[in-house]
Amino acid sequence: MIREELESRLAAIGVHTSSYSLDGIKSGECVCVAREGNKWMVCYVERDKPVELAMLNTIEEAYEFIYKVFCDWLNVSHP
Repeated sequence: MIREELESRLAAIGVHTSSYSLDGIKSGECVCVAREGNKWMVCYVERDKPVELAMLNTIEEAYEFIYKVFCDWLNVSHP
């Protein structure tokens, strides 16, 4: 999945842009994706402390993972 597709899909299921960061780790409560060497880390930041949810090989896999996480949290079925 590419970035624009992820943003569109998240908006379609009601996820506000403040609930995630696709440009690295930011403060506040949100899901973030950040490059870690040659991998991509997806983490949840709470009280400015990131907790790793997954370490993936490509940014596309990270975007897929983020979408599935939000679908699970919102109890929305995903393909």
